[in-house]
Amino acid sequence: MTEMDEMTKGAFQEAGNIGMGHLATSLSKMVNREVKIDIPVVEMLSLDEIISRASNGKQKSVVGIHLNISGDVTGGTLILLPKFSALSFSDLLLKKSIGTTTKIEEMEIRKLREMGVRLCSSYMRVVNDFLGINLAIGDPRMDVNMEGVTEFIKKEIGQLADEFIVVKGECYIPSTNSRNEFNMLFEPEASDVIMAAIMKKMMG
Repeated sequence: MTEMDEMTKGAFQEAGNIGMGHLATSLSKMVNREVKIDIPVVEMLSLDEIISRASNGKQKSVVGIHLNISGDVTGGTLILLPKFSALSFSDLLLKKSIGTTTKIEEMEIRKLREMGVRLCSSYMRVVNDFLGINLAIGDPRMDVNMEGVTEFIKKEIGQLADEFIVVKGECYIPSTNSRNEFNMLFEPEASDVIMAAIMKKMMG
C-alpha cells in the first residue's frame, strides 16, 4: 500500500466524517431503520491493489457504480460493494429480512443505484457547503457481476492514474445487527480539488 501523508489523510477524513453523518441520515430514511456509520478509513491504493482486493474472497466487489463529477472539477468517483454488502443492502432497501436476497436483479439494481447516488451526493454536499466549492454528480454507470467487477474497474478508471484515494465506510444497522461496507474511489482531478479545498479550510 502506498503511504499517504497525514495532512492529506486528515483532509479526506474530515470531509468523510461529516459526509457519512449526512449519509447515515439519508440511508435511515431509505431503509426506515437506524443506521450508524463508523469513522471512514482513508487509504492511498494502487490500481493493482484495488483490483486485487476487488477480486478475492469476502472482499470481492460484485457491484460497481461510477458517477461523473462536474462543476469546479471534471472527474469522477467509483463506488464498490462487496457481495455480502450488496445483498444485505438490497434486503434493507427492499424491506426484506437480512439473508433473503441471493441474487441481484432489476429491482435490486434500481435500489442500489439510488443508494450509490445518495452516497456520492452526501459526500459532495459536504464538500460544497463546508468548503465553498461547486461539485455536482451526473448519471451513474453501473455494473453488477457476481463473479466480480474487475473489468468494469479497469474500463472506468484503468487509464486515469496508478494510485487512487479510497474512502472505506462501514454501516451498522442495530436492529438487524448487520454491518455493510462500501468503498469510494476518487479520480485524481476530483481528489486534488477536494484535498486543496479541505486543507485551505483547515488552515483558516
